[in-house]
Amino acid sequence: MKTVAKILVVLLLVSCGMSKDQMIKKQIESKKSKISQLEEQIAGLEKQLTDTIEERNRIAVRVKEIKPEEFKHYIIVFGNVEADQYARISPEMNGLVRTIYVREGQHVNKGDLLVTLNTETTQSGISEARTGLELATTTYEKIKNLWDQGIGSEIQYLQAKTQKEAAEARLEMLEAQLRMSQIRAPFSGIVDKIYLKEGDMAGPMVPVIEFVNLSKLTIKADVSETYIGSIHAGEKVDVSFASLPDKINTSIVRTSEVINPTSRTFRIELNLTNHGGKIRPNMISSIQINDYTSKEAFIVPSIVIKRDITGDYLYVASVNEQNELVAMKKYVERGISSEGNTMVIKGLKDGDRVIVAGYSLVSTGSYLAIK
Repeated sequence: MKTVAKILVVLLLVSCGMSKDQMIKKQIESKKSKISQLEEQIAGLEKQLTDTIEERNRIAVRVKEIKPEEFKHYIIVFGNVEADQYARISPEMNGLVRTIYVREGQHVNKGDLLVTLNTETTQSGISEARTGLELATTTYEKIKNLWDQGIGSEIQYLQAKTQKEAAEARLEMLEAQLRMSQIRAPFSGIVDKIYLKEGDMAGPMVPVIEFVNLSKLTIKADVSETYIGSIHAGEKVDVSFASLPDKINTSIVRTSEVINPTSRTFRIELNLTNHGGKIRPNMISSIQINDYTSKEAFIVPSIVIKRDITGDYLYVASVNEQNELVAMKKYVERGISSEGNTMVIKGLKDGDRVIVAGYSLVSTGSYLAIK
């Protein structure tokens, strides 16, 4: 069949006036055309393969474009919470606890009666003193009337007056003793703890009730003397507690004028309004103080800065002479750091692209792919 087909082709070409040489040339041209097409296809595939290999060899990185931004440095100190109004209350005189009028956790107002001691002897003395005062007052008034009329002697008048005044003083003293046997709330607050029971002996050196007002609190903290020039009264601070979710913004109300010679610290004080009563005395607080601010700084994550024998350096993404994106080592001078960021004061310029992810995989000249 193939022979027949060739014969037919030859007959056809001969009939068309094409010689055998021309036919061969035609076939050669056709083959060359096919070869050219194949070479182009191969070149295209080879380029695809090269691009794929190059892309696979590029290191994927993430960059931060440097531009001036605000930088704040903070120091953290720990403070202890104290109640502005706190008292461990004792009676002013010795005696047995007669009646306790409150319970632990109860809120009371200023002046409310909390505890009374046994006052039977004092009350008996007050009754006797009142009777004596009534007699002395009646005697004095009668002698005074007579004296006003010129009857009687001056010594009788003076004695009656003295006896009346002495009776008044005795009654006042006994009433003061009665008041001393009562424990009243010195301010509005909460009865936190009752130390004694009815029938126990109480006295000036024996606390009976622990009493506190939680509405206003003070935090005191010690700060290194290093920061004495940058921390002043009136500065805003953020206060947080491990057991509470929210930060509280307040101000420093006072800084100590004296350095503690042992710890080389000075004391700061803050005031808090305790909304909801969630903050309790003796809780430990974390105080964040802004001691330095720069409005226009170059900031990078602290972790991207490395160090060799020459100094501190980091990597930036840069375009080389072949217009390829590569890593370039840049030496920098670092400033202060805060919250995982560092201020770079020398070595970077506006627009530099600092490698912040993948920086540990690159070296100078590494080809990059920004993701």
